[in-house]
Amino acid sequence: RMDKAREQLHEVMKNDRVEENAVGDSKLASDVAKHMENFDIAIADDLSTPRAAASLFAVVKAVDKEFKDLTAAENAGSPRSPDMAGLRAANDALDNMDKVFGIFYNVPPGEDEDLSEENENNVVPVEVLELASARATAKDAKDWALADELRDRIAELGFQVKDVKGGDPVISPIEQ
Repeated sequence: RMDKAREQLHEVMKNDRVEENAVGDSKLASDVAKHMENFDIAIADDLSTPRAAASLFAVVKAVDKEFKDLTAAENAGSPRSPDMAGLRAANDALDNMDKVFGIFYNVPPGEDEDLSEENENNVVPVEVLELASARATAKDAKDWALADELRDRIAELGFQVKDVKGGDPVISPIEQ
């Protein structure tokens, strides 16, 4: 929910065609200011994380409400301009809250995750999967000669099979 609200905010903020609404007082902006004040008080009060998180979720809820109201007005045939002052205030508040919580970030790939073309080449072919399945069946039947033969055929295709106690075998390319 937070990520969706954040994405919607960024989408509206980067949309150059949206004009500032003429309303002098923005209910959303005043609500956000109240929630931001509560957030600051919570952080100053011995880092009261639950109260600070409540303020964060209140801002997200207010943003959600603004976007739902916009959608409802559009569906009713009377579209209105978004409360840009309030949305800017909400965006700034979420940025400030994120400095404390650090919740809006892109997850970097892990050590085992490689986003390069090399990773695409590590896909196990269907033939190897079928051989591994046949090998598991042979092992269950205690046909060790057939299991060894199938393991050798898998190796000829450039893959190795590691048996895992109580689980499925792990199939990986043979490192060269």
